[in-house]
Amino acid sequence: MAEQHDHSDCYIEQFSHRLPHRDAASPRRCGHTACGPHTITYFGTGDDPEAEGDYCMVCYGTIFHIWPDKVLQGAVESSRGG
Repeated sequence: MAEQHDHSDCYIEQFSHRLPHRDAASPRRCGHTACGPHTITYFGTGDDPEAEGDYCMVCYGTIFHIWPDKVLQGAVESSRGG
């Protein structure tokens, strides 16, 4: 039987999205908690090593303007008046 996780602590859960959960959430560089499937690693360009690391998908999309899920993008932008 597969292990069940409570995903309510994954930051993405407060927004509409089409992405599945698979792992428990853990803290990310941006300060939010996110499970593995909702985390994106920014490897940087070499100009700012401090920016490199794991971000929740919401912060990654907001900072770098790259959204892997358009439903999530719309929900985040609507919540922020954009």
